[in-house]
Amino acid sequence: MRFLRGRWFYPLFLLLAFWLVFIFGPVPAGGSNPPGEEMTVHFYAEDPEGDDYGPGSYIYPNDPAFAPYEGLFDLLAFRVWSDRQGEEVYFDVKIKNVTNPWVAPEGFIHPVIHIYIVTGKGTNGEPVNDGPRVVFSPRHRWEFALTGVGWENSTIYYPAVDGGLQETAITDAYLQVEDLIRLAAPKKIIGTPKANWRYYVFTGSYDGFGPGFFREVKEEADEWFFGGGAGGENTPRVLDLLAPAGGKYPQEKQLQVFPGGQRACLHPVGAGRTGGFWWLWLFILPAGVVLWFLCRKRPVLSIFWYRKKRN
Repeated sequence: MRFLRGRWFYPLFLLLAFWLVFIFGPVPAGGSNPPGEEMTVHFYAEDPEGDDYGPGSYIYPNDPAFAPYEGLFDLLAFRVWSDRQGEEVYFDVKIKNVTNPWVAPEGFIHPVIHIYIVTGKGTNGEPVNDGPRVVFSPRHRWEFALTGVGWENSTIYYPAVDGGLQETAITDAYLQVEDLIRLAAPKKIIGTPKANWRYYVFTGSYDGFGPGFFREVKEEADEWFFGGGAGGENTPRVLDLLAPAGGKYPQEKQLQVFPGGQRACLHPVGAGRTGGFWWLWLFILPAGVVLWFLCRKRPVLSIFWYRKKRN
């Protein structure tokens, strides 16, 4: 107790607090504004490299169109930004390797990009089509959705005035100089992004004949289909998901199929935090105050309470 009562108490307590938050808490997302005083980054997050394998087991098809057989769907970073004077909000998606073997006009073809925006007003708990074969957390329903698909199939989905969803074509393109794929959404539809918005972001593989343009995942890989799937009818077709490497909701855990065949349930990332145990501070700080008070005096345990030891 004498050691704790000394000058080392506060450093040790803070070290313990940060360790608990690091172990149990989420991974923070950070970012910086692109060049230009009129540009504002509303959200930025990075994703681990080399994880375009779904729940950890997916294997690339073996056709030469999928060379170099890695990184074609590997989401590395995601950024939302806008120009104060502009009429659009931009969604930048960084993919490790971008190729265009089928010469799509957008400059990319392999990744199918889905972005779902949770504003706090949404009512939608499933993707816009059956392509991804996942569901979303019932606590975080989306209001707006963007799909980035080659061959001029990119779309924004938003609430219709009379209920349901309305859809409008949007533009997207691979920007070779910046080495990223950019989707543009009209501000008149989604408004200016808020700091408390959350995002579901993931990629699949383009298949012009697949559901929602998503390529199938089977148990065994072949020329055109991914392998490593669980074999059930609810095997996710998502290859990479914007998610922290550790914590409560890593990608591998989110994309697992639940017992009984329930679809994998995804969780969004949020501005500055990706969800998790922020509430630990509600216990850590009061506990520190109580511990400090007890360490000021040398207590002895009484039957009903603590009392100061008599000299």
